[in-house]
Amino acid sequence: MHKTLFSAHKIAGLAGLMLAGTLVAHAQGAPVSMEGKTAGQFYKNVQVIKDIPAEDLNQAMHLIKGATGLDCETCHDEKDRSSDSKELKVTARKMMRMVMDINKNSFDGEQTVTCYTCHRGSPIPVGVPIMPVSEPVEESKPNLPPVDQILARYVDALGGQQAIKKITSRVITGTQYLPTGPGGTVPTPATIEQDFKAPNLILDIYHTAAYTISDGFDGTTLWSQDARGRVTNALKLDQARARRGSDFYAPLNLKQQYAKMEVEGIERVNGRDAYVVVGTPQNDVPERLYFDTQTGLLLRKQTALPTAVGLSPFQVNYDDYRDTGSGVKVPYLIIMYPAAARTELAPTATIRVTKVVDNAPLDDAKFVKPEAKAAAAQ
Repeated sequence: MHKTLFSAHKIAGLAGLMLAGTLVAHAQGAPVSMEGKTAGQFYKNVQVIKDIPAEDLNQAMHLIKGATGLDCETCHDEKDRSSDSKELKVTARKMMRMVMDINKNSFDGEQTVTCYTCHRGSPIPVGVPIMPVSEPVEESKPNLPPVDQILARYVDALGGQQAIKKITSRVITGTQYLPTGPGGTVPTPATIEQDFKAPNLILDIYHTAAYTISDGFDGTTLWSQDARGRVTNALKLDQARARRGSDFYAPLNLKQQYAKMEVEGIERVNGRDAYVVVGTPQNDVPERLYFDTQTGLLLRKQTALPTAVGLSPFQVNYDDYRDTGSGVKVPYLIIMYPAAARTELAPTATIRVTKVVDNAPLDDAKFVKPEAKAAAAQ
């Protein structure tokens, strides 16, 4: 079967707002024996970032791979990942220590310099300017609307507060290639059903030709069930983001998710101008929301996972907004870069919505975290 599976991020409530980086679903989660342990305690021969949580090591490795353009086997022996037989593994440790020293001595410990600062996706950093070198052009700063105005336009664009509040549940069906295999690099076709019920209940079911998996948020805990019936809880950071972002009426309460929100500027998203709103959650890294300057709709959301070697980015684009038949619009096309917040950086995933049913009858019992199947314990 698959070694790893990171399921799709959710389309949240009435906004169709994908909880990218918020409801970070997982199919296997952190093994029980890993919980509470550092990378140095759980893994063999981790020397530089040995004090980070063991559950965070994989994402740090994914980020290094994406930043340098190298494969895992460039540094690691395929049969024994703990071996130091490859010279580049020793070199990589030196580079990691160098980056840490730069940040400590030059940036007061802030994680300003990362592998990507120099490598930019290439094994060999570019040391000579690429010609021709253009002079910077000063651009006039546009007059930007306040945050409250942008958020109000977003609600209106979706159908308005009155129409949104009339809906208390939603069932979405569609298709997606699930990111499976090592690092989420193997796409597996699946049909998906996503159930939402106010105030904050979510259930996702994924059917492939070989197995069915599921995940959800029961109002308290973000969980997942793999193909063998094993049930695990999400990591601590993902739990916090799930609690913050699972609001069924997220578009109406978006400002309450952040301790601070400010309009940063205007950028192009898929050929359209978008206001960039930076929201900083309490005790979490800033997130960037891109709202179409013409339609008011959300076009993109960017989040990131903190790792020992830098921020691991995650971006979701929303397109093809349609009225569900209830006077409220949701995106029927969602593209994730990478395929999920905890996969490698290269794979992408696309959700194509085929049907949306608002105010579907959904029993609360459907959203209860399932018990692990007995067969999983054998």
